[in-house]
Amino acid sequence: MSTTIKRKKKFSYAFSIISIAMVLLMMGMFGFLVLASQNMETYLKENMVVQVFFDSDATQEDITEVQFAVAKEPFLKSLSYISKEQAATEFSNELGQDFVNFLGFNPLMASLQIKLNQAYNTPEALLQIEQFIRKYPKVSDLAYQRSAYELAQKNIKNIALIFMLLASIFGVIAVVLIHNTVRLNLYAQRFIIKSMQLVGAKPWFITRPFVWQGIKNGFWGWVIAWVLLVNLNQFLPLFFPEWSNFNRAEELGILYVGLLFLGLIISMGSSFFSTRKYLYQRLEDLY
Repeated sequence: MSTTIKRKKKFSYAFSIISIAMVLLMMGMFGFLVLASQNMETYLKENMVVQVFFDSDATQEDITEVQFAVAKEPFLKSLSYISKEQAATEFSNELGQDFVNFLGFNPLMASLQIKLNQAYNTPEALLQIEQFIRKYPKVSDLAYQRSAYELAQKNIKNIALIFMLLASIFGVIAVVLIHNTVRLNLYAQRFIIKSMQLVGAKPWFITRPFVWQGIKNGFWGWVIAWVLLVNLNQFLPLFFPEWSNFNRAEELGILYVGLLFLGLIISMGSSFFSTRKYLYQRLEDLY
């Protein structure tokens, strides 16, 4: 094989690898958007505060009873107690003046701030939790931003649905682009494939090296895309600080592995079917 042909083959392989890498990078970035919408919903659910207020005559024993009862429940993620004095101090700091001295008494109530586990942050579970807490006689009121939460959750779910739909469309586009890249690469070698067949080589003997090359191209394309995505993930918190709040190690691992299988399967399948196509074409149809 001449040096010129070898150079052309290396160039076609490099072009195929880069094309696969760019397609997988595009899919990975879209995967980031889908993960961001899912993690935003989780973050919203686990950071909504349920405030439990106590009667002004509630004793420390009454408050402790409720604290211990809530601490045993599986819906609890975190629990904090705010005394009347602490609430007055925080409110005075927000106002910029001591309203207790102005009024002559402290009208604020002691309270518990409860954050829920994600699985229990549903309208049905919230209603059951509210009924559970209100059964204690010294509980004066229970408050959480139900309407704001439900609106935000609805919007996030709609956004996630749109992202999933777009991800499906881009997935089809990715399959077509990688398939066409591999097919064009093999088109340049169609006469080599036919020549091997004419001298008596078996179909699998001819197909095998092209399939193996397709696997290697898919793997190296994924490596390039993976390196770019990992670096992008490191730089995203610089522009979107909220990104660092998401615990996404497992989800990102699944995304990276999914991209690997996508690149390998499409490259291998396209190489196999394109090679078989040229094997069973008539010689005059190759021109």
